[in-house]
Amino acid sequence: MPCGYCLRQRPNFDDSWVPFLYEGEIAQLIQRFKFRAERRAGQVLLQLMLQALELRHGPLPVQAIVTADLHVRRARERGFDQTLWLGRRMARALDLPLYRATRLRLTPTQRGLSRAARQRNVRRIYHVRSPLPDAVLLLDDVMTTGATLEALSRACREQGARHVTVCALARTPAARAI
Repeated sequence: MPCGYCLRQRPNFDDSWVPFLYEGEIAQLIQRFKFRAERRAGQVLLQLMLQALELRHGPLPVQAIVTADLHVRRARERGFDQTLWLGRRMARALDLPLYRATRLRLTPTQRGLSRAARQRNVRRIYHVRSPLPDAVLLLDDVMTTGATLEALSRACREQGARHVTVCALARTPAARAI
């Protein structure tokens, strides 16, 4: 079901699939995975996501997965790029090709920014180097306002994607942002 914001202003992507809320144990796992580079937490999250996908009504109608790379400096600070790590394993499990969207510049972290500031922060930041198939799945770890996935969706459409589904491990509850 679309959020209130998406009902007022339609996003650039066609569908979204986010199986978990960013709270409790899921939030703890994501934080351990994302900020402490704990691959075991990532493996648990990947398995939970794949199981949730199996329970979904029908397969995702996509031909490829696209991840948004962290800026090289931020990936070095964290010790790895969690979305790329997850994307590689998800693509392998679903037998789909993986495409990467590169960051054109380093931006401040999205944490703590308002919706408008998040949108400004990531506007025109991603570039996909090669043409994409018609239907793609954009993968992220946490969906807060959707600003990152919106920017990524625009970059994918510029490379030929006609149907864009966004997917994240979890979404933040409406009342708060991470």
